[in-house]
Amino acid sequence: MMNKKGSSWWTWFWIILFLMIMTSAIRNSYYRHAMYDDLYNDQYYDQLQQQQQEDYYQQQYYEQDTTISQTTTVKCTDSDGGKDYYTKGYITHSDGTKEYDECSTGAYKDYVREHYCTSSGTGTLNYKCPYGCFDGACNSEPQTTTLTVSYVLDGDSIQLSNGEEVRLIGINAPEVNGKCYEESKEELQNMVLGKQVTLESDVNDKDQYGRLLRYVYVDDTFVNLEMVRLGLAHKYEYGSNTKYSSLFEQAENEAKQNEGCLWKTEEINYIQDQCIYIINFHFNAAGNDNYNLNDEYVTFGNRCSYSIDMTGWTIKDETASHIYTILSFVFEGGATFTLYTGTGTNTDSALYWGRTSGNYAAIWNNNGDTLFLRDSSGNLVLTQSYAGY
Repeated sequence: MMNKKGSSWWTWFWIILFLMIMTSAIRNSYYRHAMYDDLYNDQYYDQLQQQQQEDYYQQQYYEQDTTISQTTTVKCTDSDGGKDYYTKGYITHSDGTKEYDECSTGAYKDYVREHYCTSSGTGTLNYKCPYGCFDGACNSEPQTTTLTVSYVLDGDSIQLSNGEEVRLIGINAPEVNGKCYEESKEELQNMVLGKQVTLESDVNDKDQYGRLLRYVYVDDTFVNLEMVRLGLAHKYEYGSNTKYSSLFEQAENEAKQNEGCLWKTEEINYIQDQCIYIINFHFNAAGNDNYNLNDEYVTFGNRCSYSIDMTGWTIKDETASHIYTILSFVFEGGATFTLYTGTGTNTDSALYWGRTSGNYAAIWNNNGDTLFLRDSSGNLVLTQSYAGY
């Protein structure tokens, strides 16, 4: 019996010990997994939070970059290194697109549209080409063409074989019925009619009537200059076309010395005695000259002791259409009279041109002009120029 009891006790001892060991193992395993699960969860949430933060900052970066590209000009590279109006260049944007310099049209004819780069992006400028624009760049020299003259209108205007009219730059020839009109037209016909002429442009391409403004050459003859040198036209600056102004002035001085047609003096006492002179040339009226015409005036004096009948005499400036004809007037010896540009009643001491206010109503150019006084036979009695201001 004792042996059976001892055997049973040891059996239960080992069963209880086994259960304790298993319970401890299971408990340790549970805690270990719980610990690992907590650690895994912590790492997972840390990684998730980090990823969310990265996604957020990346989104903010791209959104900010998009905003900048929309509000600032795209930087570029410039093929001609900046504002080079005489080279057809182009700018290349960062996306590879190109913008080429080009000649403008319409109101900006003869302008080049210049593209260039700046420190912050790009810029565009319309630049006035002195000699016109061709193929995206300014011409560096005056452009010339060669055509045949089909008709001579007068001493300073011709018609070409293509139908276009040309107004000779730098000169002003007599109008119909003016002194030397026939001589001037005939000489121009002799020089150019039916011949090939070379036409040279200057800054202004056309006048207000649509006529081409050109210097005209036949072989080695500079036609414009020759007309002035022969005394068949006055020198006359038109707009910005002043390239040969000094040559025209020299030619006119030569014509005066040689008493060319327009400068020929007659054996007339009031011319020989130089009776009539200018006392005051008030060419710049207060305010806008075109609307203050009677503040634009010329005062003449008669230094001779005898009277001069000025009926039919003309007073003009360098512009062909600005001619005032004195209808009836006797200039007494030692007297003075003033010619006003505007309107009024003529008296012994005041004459009125009769111009009314409006654009281009003024006569005397503020930047320089010339007065010509001729008698009823067309003889030049007085000429006086001023440089203006």
